[in-house]
Amino acid sequence: MKKRLGGFSQIHIAKMVSDGTFQAPVPLTGAKQIEAELAYESVQFYADNAIDYSDYIFNGGEGTLTVSGLTMDEYQLLFGSTVADGGVLVKSTDIAPEVAVLFERKKLGTSEKVYYALYACKFAPPTIGAQTMEGSVEEETLELKFTVRELPEGEVFYMIDSETHTGTKGAQWYESVQFA
Repeated sequence: MKKRLGGFSQIHIAKMVSDGTFQAPVPLTGAKQIEAELAYESVQFYADNAIDYSDYIFNGGEGTLTVSGLTMDEYQLLFGSTVADGGVLVKSTDIAPEVAVLFERKKLGTSEKVYYALYACKFAPPTIGAQTMEGSVEEETLELKFTVRELPEGEVFYMIDSETHTGTKGAQWYESVQFA
């Protein structure tokens, strides 16, 4: 079984609704890179001059999604901004929805993939920046910061390997948010 991964594609976002379920995922175009750092806090208790209990407890996470740009609808999807008449109004009172981020990576040397679903992410609007063109055009990307929390049953993310998974979840990965 091959285990080297490469690539990053088929990025989809699924908005969480008030009952904790997710809407149908929608594609996010132009995604270039994702990085999520999940924080685990070390917990140790002592008794009789020795470690009596030791564990790691999930303590949230944060990450960055790098994109080539955003459409007006993607601003609304990720940040809760108001879209009207071809424009986006970003207000300090906007409330970003919690979303699931779905994507896949190729298993190098095969046609197989590893599918990912990162639950309960919340994005912060990007910084605004621009630079002049000096003889050539260089790509300017947006880095979108996000946080990650666990769902009520402790779920943080889910991934499946199409090489070893025997069910139909891979075929349905972008139709609905999958769970184990």
